[in-house]
Amino acid sequence: MKKLLCSLLLAVLLAGFNAYGGGKRQEADAGGPQTVTFWYNNTGEEALVYEKAIAAYNASQSAYRVEGLSVNDQQKLIVAMAGNEAPDVVQGSNSQIVSYQANGLLSSLKPFIDKEKFDLTIYSNKAIEANTVKGEVWALPLTGYTIQLFYNKDLLKAAGFSEPPKTVEEMYEMAVAATKLDASGNIDILGYPLFPLASARQELIYAFGGRWWSQDGKTLTPQDRGVIDSLTYNVRYRNLYGIEKVQAFVATANTNRYTEQDMFFAGKQLFRLDGSWLPTMMAGFKSTVNYGIALIPGTKARPELQGTSRFETNSIFIPVTAARKEGAWDFAKWLTGPGGAKIIDVGTGNLPALKSLYTDPDILAKPGFPEFIEALKLEKGIQYAQISDFGEYVSMLNEYLDYVYSGQQTPEAAMEALANRARNLK
Repeated sequence: MKKLLCSLLLAVLLAGFNAYGGGKRQEADAGGPQTVTFWYNNTGEEALVYEKAIAAYNASQSAYRVEGLSVNDQQKLIVAMAGNEAPDVVQGSNSQIVSYQANGLLSSLKPFIDKEKFDLTIYSNKAIEANTVKGEVWALPLTGYTIQLFYNKDLLKAAGFSEPPKTVEEMYEMAVAATKLDASGNIDILGYPLFPLASARQELIYAFGGRWWSQDGKTLTPQDRGVIDSLTYNVRYRNLYGIEKVQAFVATANTNRYTEQDMFFAGKQLFRLDGSWLPTMMAGFKSTVNYGIALIPGTKARPELQGTSRFETNSIFIPVTAARKEGAWDFAKWLTGPGGAKIIDVGTGNLPALKSLYTDPDILAKPGFPEFIEALKLEKGIQYAQISDFGEYVSMLNEYLDYVYSGQQTPEAAMEALANRARNLK
């Protein structure tokens, strides 16, 4: 059913291209600045931040006037980009770029970059890599996104340690020492960072040197030795305290995630793999946990892995059917440059993709940002696989991780089965 719906949507897209000429529409404004339409997916207070940036751009020049619209319905965006109602410039995630590019929905930025000799080195290397498909840049990065290690200083000290771990072997030792059970044998304090689930699936794998796909993002590698090693430690911890007990704690943690009862906010987790927004959330919920932030550890054998994490961007791209591509490019440059990016980063609490903002006092004043920017400087981010069936692969991956976590299959057996099922994904 899922593939049928995807096929129907693709048919709509192709019909749109045939009907409207794939972006050749060029309408003239009756004098005055050209109107450029910009769609972003933020709502509420964050939408006001985007409108503030739009107003600043409009005041900075007279050739174009940007009109913004909050649209967080991805299907509406896809249909619009395939027809004659496409916005001129769009904000979205870099994970969407691969899919949109594969379906012919995006304008390559190469002609604009080449014409102006535009300097892409103003952004971090990983930010440009995240928006590059088949050797061409398809979007400009607006914000960065990475994960690092939060730890409860008091729980760590009580377990007999004074410094956060440098290796995953040390992290496991600390986790076991800090884990506490209540009178009924249920887990009261979780030591090992098995929650959030997305971080256990990604950062905890990367820390062991594991990769779900090859460096070029095209070959799937679920039987990677680092994947097996990470899952082996995961299972060892679950078996030590009881699979059902761990599952019960994680389920409760998942229910209360990012609420006042969040397990880390309440002092019930020693380690937490999470993002730069966590300190602001903790302050908002008046958490009194004495926490620190450190680089995700590597292994004893590969200490250079320290700080490795997923890396994503919030990106600005131009649909292939956009009517005002020159204006869209001008706005994209400004928005991802010093003036626009700072408004967005400070206003929405996102990390910068623009390197000049790494030392900006207003950026560094945000809780946790100094530590996360140091992590960004390492340029160790892992990009998502550049395959069309990426969503299907993640769905399969989650299924087999459940088999491992529940004790139904060994890591080796589950990853072999996953590799066989994923063999025909493209």
